[in-house]
Amino acid sequence: MDYVKAAQPRIVALFLVTVLAAMLLAGGAGAWLVIAVLAATALTVAGAALLNNMLERDLDARMERTRRRATASGRLRPGRALAAGLAAVAAGVLALWASAGGLPAVFALLGAAYYVLVYTLLLKPRTALSSVPGALAGVFPALIGWAATGKPWSGDILFLCAVVFLWSPPHFWALSLAREDDYRASGIPTPAVSYGERTTRVLIVTFFAALTVVVTAAAVTGLYGILYASIALAASLVLWSFVARLLAARTSAAAWALFKVSGPCLAALVAAAVVDRLL
Repeated sequence: MDYVKAAQPRIVALFLVTVLAAMLLAGGAGAWLVIAVLAATALTVAGAALLNNMLERDLDARMERTRRRATASGRLRPGRALAAGLAAVAAGVLALWASAGGLPAVFALLGAAYYVLVYTLLLKPRTALSSVPGALAGVFPALIGWAATGKPWSGDILFLCAVVFLWSPPHFWALSLAREDDYRASGIPTPAVSYGERTTRVLIVTFFAALTVVVTAAAVTGLYGILYASIALAASLVLWSFVARLLAARTSAAAWALFKVSGPCLAALVAAAVVDRLL
């Protein structure tokens, strides 16, 4: 059970939604291919999460939110987490190669390497804005799913990648505001710790505004139709109501509420595009 928890199944599930969305937007993928790609990607993402938890075990031990993790508490030894993580990544990449071809496998390997080596080791400990380049890690699952179908690149995959990229930083920044004391204790630089709460709120508004522009452009340019526009409008209104609450209340509770609601809003935006395309 410790291995499963250290693999962060919620993050795995979020990334699998992105993979599935990409494959459905591309169209033409058989059920068995979808299942195989999802399973292989799950292995790769779980392995990367295990490696991340192993590398950040000392930082996690300083934070109330994460100190009970198996790697932080010592229940799961670093060597075992390392071996399990590497094995899962390797198995996932090989399974993707066998089931979907070389390009999805390359994207999976690059995604795991970028998340663990570039984001976790190089960027996160050094810059408060690491979430911006770090958001690229969330784009790789979409690339895996699309490449697995063999379809030509189109506006659909660009839309999906842009939405995920612009959503990721403010989602984390809301968490960092809600758990500012934790991140201050950990030593991890965040905008709230390094630049202050006001600047962090400005950053959150800026990125969610850019996300709204992309979401609106997909409807205005005709990439998706009225069904997408209706669902996207509703999701955007919900999201901005929580942003407005954060700006008005300026409390950790408001930041936590925005963090919690931004995930479902992202899912609604992606689902709107998929349903519109399928219908």
